[in-house]
Amino acid sequence: MKLKYFAHSLLLFGAWLSAASGGQTFELLIKEHGVLVFEDNFDRSEADDSKEDLGRGWVTNSQKRAAGTKQADLENGVLVITMAAHADHGVSVRHDAPFDDGVVQVKFRMKDAKGIGFNFNDPSCKVSHAGHICHVGVKPGKIDFRDGKTGIFDHKIREKRLAGAPKAEIDKLTKGTLANFDADLKTGQWYEIAIVIQGDVMTAYIDDKKIGELKSPGIDHAVKQNMAFAVSGVVEVDDLRIWSLGTKK
Repeated sequence: MKLKYFAHSLLLFGAWLSAASGGQTFELLIKEHGVLVFEDNFDRSEADDSKEDLGRGWVTNSQKRAAGTKQADLENGVLVITMAAHADHGVSVRHDAPFDDGVVQVKFRMKDAKGIGFNFNDPSCKVSHAGHICHVGVKPGKIDFRDGKTGIFDHKIREKRLAGAPKAEIDKLTKGTLANFDADLKTGQWYEIAIVIQGDVMTAYIDDKKIGELKSPGIDHAVKQNMAFAVSGVVEVDDLRIWSLGTKK
């Protein structure tokens, strides 16, 4: 009986260890606490393909930043984002999906070395430029995490940066709000990323494998009102799902 009990305990510990260290953590969170906030598989066509009309509440910055040039398109059930050559800012394709703690899961394919950013924002946040809260950026070979609210987009820090403050000073002010990790990611290949935000910790998984995380106070902002794809090159996106990690009713 003691041997049987020990074996059972060892099995349970192994399952716990696998969940804690592997890529299934976010799936358990979704199953136990997830409330679906928004999803889109982009499997539709635009009424007028010459215009940027993604439907379902999507908003872009093409009118303001690219003189109205179409930068987001629905093609064969996939969202294709292409920054226009004359645009004065990267493409932002965003959608409201408010949550405090949450999980974002989406497929993407990078077409060039500029990659894609997954930005979380709250336009009502007055201490951060443009309401930038936090961000995960993916490029071939690497992934980065950023707490923008208490880091580079904090108004006071941003003003110093734009005024030409020495890099050493900015690095000191933003210490702990940034993290970078190597990742075996290539252009032309589909990946699925899961971004988990819990309290002041933001973790990313690629194809169920944990890539890295950042612990920083700005991540714990009460409501991330919207999520935006940030693109400075060409990227394809598919099968987006966003969950709030609230209590299921």
